[in-house]
Amino acid sequence: MGVGLMFGCGNPNALIFNDSFLNYVSGGIVPQTPGPSAPMVLVRCVNSTGTSVQFVVTAEITQAVRDAEGNPQFDVDGNIVTERVLKTVRLNTFPFAQANELGHVFSCSSTAVERVGLGENLQSTDQGLFIGFEVADVPGFGVEAGLNPLVRADGNFECGDTIIFRAIESQGQPGGVRVESFVLPWRSQPECCAGPDTFGTLEAVIESQVGENP
Repeated sequence: MGVGLMFGCGNPNALIFNDSFLNYVSGGIVPQTPGPSAPMVLVRCVNSTGTSVQFVVTAEITQAVRDAEGNPQFDVDGNIVTERVLKTVRLNTFPFAQANELGHVFSCSSTAVERVGLGENLQSTDQGLFIGFEVADVPGFGVEAGLNPLVRADGNFECGDTIIFRAIESQGQPGGVRVESFVLPWRSQPECCAGPDTFGTLEAVIESQVGENP
């Protein structure tokens, strides 16, 4: 993998892959980013180590406050009342083909994705990785994220982009692993692909759900 270029005013951990890597991850077969104006942000977690790694991925979301029936609440001026919440997913990866990468899509159609990072509270000292976990009852060795979250308002990412967290082996680091973050902008996506547009299908599903639950 080639050297990345620095990207984003507020986060030195955000990188754009160079052209050779873009050719590798895009390939012109299927889209690797949701695309322009797509109502979603894709987070990909890549395990480049020799052990199992659980990624603790968290997004800060701005969403409408709803009552018990799911109806949005309005203030005295008729504006929808919003709140910021943290949504966390745990992605389990393993050091062999077809299992070393997992992804999660955060919708930004009826909500706004403000920040994305590792750890339940988006703090660099949070345990963002669990190394050598077992699916049963062994959680693995917790490792601090060591990264600042990516912030949309700072220009680190936007809707339609793909965010990649990659765990790599690193001697001297707790658990022998460190993590890097990258941004694959939708602008880098090839104009057409030979394979199916899976994001287009997912976009249609999200939009239909928004129509049913405004």
